[in-house]
Amino acid sequence: MAETISLEEFRALTNRVGLELTDDELEHLKPMYEHFLEPVARMNALDLDVEDLAVVFSPGWGPEV
Repeated sequence: MAETISLEEFRALTNRVGLELTDDELEHLKPMYEHFLEPVARMNALDLDVEDLAVVFSPGWGPEV
């Protein structure tokens, strides 16, 4: 079952990170946020030991082949 968040809770989250969104913008963004709730929760629940690898995403990196 997919998790959901109320519009008021979502507005509080976006305000907390400094985003002042209109009602239309919140309605548009909320389904995308909810889509990633479950996968992110699964990643956060992983029990990794200290020897497990860290993953880094560098958006500006481009392989020179």
